[in-house]
Amino acid sequence: MAHTTKENRDIYYRKAKEEGFRARSAYKLLQIFESFHILYPKLDEESALSILLNSSCSYCEHNINKNDFIAKIFSSDHTKQNCCFTGADSDSELDDYSELGLVDYVKIKRNCLELGRIKNVVDLCSAPGSWSQLLSKMVHEDYETLKNACKKLQTQQEVCKNLVEYVNIKPVIVAIDIQQMAPIEGVRFLKGDITDPEILKEVLQLFIENVSRNINQAYGGEYDEKLRRNAQLITCDGAPDISGLHETDSFLQSYLIKSALSVCFSLLDPDGCFICKTFFSSENTPIFTQVSSFFDYCTIFKPSASRSSSFEHFIVAVGYKPFGHILNTPKSQEIDDEREIDSELKEIIKAAGKVISWD
Repeated sequence: MAHTTKENRDIYYRKAKEEGFRARSAYKLLQIFESFHILYPKLDEESALSILLNSSCSYCEHNINKNDFIAKIFSSDHTKQNCCFTGADSDSELDDYSELGLVDYVKIKRNCLELGRIKNVVDLCSAPGSWSQLLSKMVHEDYETLKNACKKLQTQQEVCKNLVEYVNIKPVIVAIDIQQMAPIEGVRFLKGDITDPEILKEVLQLFIENVSRNINQAYGGEYDEKLRRNAQLITCDGAPDISGLHETDSFLQSYLIKSALSVCFSLLDPDGCFICKTFFSSENTPIFTQVSSFFDYCTIFKPSASRSSSFEHFIVAVGYKPFGHILNTPKSQEIDDEREIDSELKEIIKAAGKVISWD
């Protein structure tokens, strides 16, 4: 009998080899997306048309009549809008997630300049790059589907110019790591420390240049501030060198989470998502309280692709609020004494240029 290694017996290791991912960890992120309806299920043509037809702004309300086309969409069986945070498969799931702000229906109007799609992503501690590979694949597929739907709609009716501009702006996937990473198609890699302000400035400049380049190519126009977007999703699969001592590893990892959270303060758009590795399994920890203070919904999740022998879990946070929810923290997470709020986190926020009331 041929020798069988432990890796070859691992289904996710084999799948990664077969599907071209650099590491099995890509399936951890995929399972997070599937469980929390982030970029999942994949956008289809009918969903894309629903999103486009139910967008509006001051320009199209005065110049474009969409009623006939909207009626056609509403008359179909497709009653849910597949946006970056949606995708529940049953009415009960819809009810559960609607309270968390994870579900939107087709009838909900969106601004033509903000369709709720994930276009810009920052992958922290990205090497060797399996998460960046998956992010690039899913975000670019979403972009192509929406763009093709917009082209089809343009053959049937006049489409708002703001909507066309938004749809045609290409995604930007930025990977950051202090170690070198092999190139990935559709991903811009920056080598450096995620806490380096110069790296963060470079990421912001990439977002601005992307808008300018796309508008110039399509219309010969110049950069328009109204089209500017930061990141809608920030991920971090990084971890310190493992010592084997759980308490020590968890403590060191908490500082990495703080660093990733500080990137959110600088780069994440309001209502954006944050996914980060942790070695805590309980929500009753200071670092979880700090992260959840800035998001509408936050939990700890262990995907099945993560080995059962590993302590790793993932913080999944949805609905970023730049000014936080310090004053509206649930009773189970109340902070009775201001001194319990980590003073280092305050300094991180100040350094990011955010003004937050801690009173």
